[in-house]
Amino acid sequence: MKAIEQIIAGYVSLKNRQALEQLRDHRQHLPDDVRTHSVPGFRPSVVNETLAEEIELIEGALARFDEGG
Repeated sequence: MKAIEQIIAGYVSLKNRQALEQLRDHRQHLPDDVRTHSVPGFRPSVVNETLAEEIELIEGALARFDEGG
């Protein structure tokens, strides 16, 4: 299990929707930060793909709150 999955599972078990929303919002802003702080040899596409996957996992957890479980 990836670290982000453990964090999400923890927030879900605590029924902490607000923390999940904050985590999602933070992840959504990171690609902008990556673009503005370019480093030679660094591939932002890899980070952006990882962030997109993490956002998808977080949104899946939030959807479970919406479904009532």
